Amino acid sequence: MIERSMERRALPRDVINLPALLSFDGIMGLHPCVVRDINAFGARLSTPYYIFASEFDLLFSSLHKRLACRVVWRRATISGVVFVVLRRAPKPVSASIVHLNLPYALPPVRPVSEACGISFDMH
Repeated sequence: MIERSMERRALPRDVINLPALLSFDGIMGLHPCVVRDINAFGARLSTPYYIFASEFDLLFSSLHKRLACRVVWRRATISGVVFVVLRRAPKPVSASIVHLNLPYALPPVRPVSEACGISFDMH
């Protein structure tokens, strides 16, 4: 008798069996795969070849969606992946845009009495 392993996923996966494409860094072109099942955290992919890369992009051409993936397990041509949130590096600030002229960097400060229209006579 074959025993099923205990489910370890946080969310159940939906079976979708949709064609998709894989994009690998350093390898030109797109490579076919089938997304067998998916949830918000990851997916199970089936490919016609063994996936050697640990990270790649998964593209759904019909949904215009691109997901960064990291492989967490492999069995022959089937792989389990988690979706990775890519953080973009902050854009460098161009020196030609920012001019720090300290005396004029901030607007002039008005006394509190002028700002609120109340005079503060201490006499």
